[in-house]
Amino acid sequence: MKVLVIAAHPDLASSRVCRHWLQDLQQQPQVTVHDLAARYPDGALDIAHEQALLLQHDRYVLLFPLYWYSAPALLKHWMDQVLLPGFAYATGGDKLHGKQWVICTSVGSSERAYRAGGYNHFTLDELLRPLQQSVNYTGGIYLPPFSLYRSIVASEDDIARSSARLQQYVLGDFNPVREHDQLVTDSMGALQQRFLQAAALAGAAQ
Repeated sequence: MKVLVIAAHPDLASSRVCRHWLQDLQQQPQVTVHDLAARYPDGALDIAHEQALLLQHDRYVLLFPLYWYSAPALLKHWMDQVLLPGFAYATGGDKLHGKQWVICTSVGSSERAYRAGGYNHFTLDELLRPLQQSVNYTGGIYLPPFSLYRSIVASEDDIARSSARLQQYVLGDFNPVREHDQLVTDSMGALQQRFLQAAALAGAAQ
């Protein structure tokens, strides 16, 4: 599987987490790291090049720090310019059907803050819904996001451990349908085992 990492950090030099993540991902032979800010300092995208990159890869990783409960403007600009009708949606726009998308983001607050009743009220999944729906609209497969909370105060060891997990996550064999089917199979097996145990106990009590 060929993986395209689309880095949307506006100032990667100032980043500890995203920069570390990208440096480690660059060591993986099946990964292409594409730093939008570095390639397009003036914001003028080469749309044909961007679309060709998408076609050459199977899984896309959108990597960015969470800005005001969303992605940086750089990523929105890329989506507006690249995911065009006839390519990503509308008539003839089936080029990204079946492609996998993973969001990887660093988050300043704690995970406890991102839930109902927490300081930020909403979960990260809820806040990322616009991106999820954009993936759905292109016929893509939206995979569960990867995140590092408390990124501002994370130690170097914390960041290194998260980077190791990220590489496994990004390169892993995700299949939500298969995982669900396996859960159903395991659940049915567990229920059957409990039924047999209960029947055996009832028989012994007689």
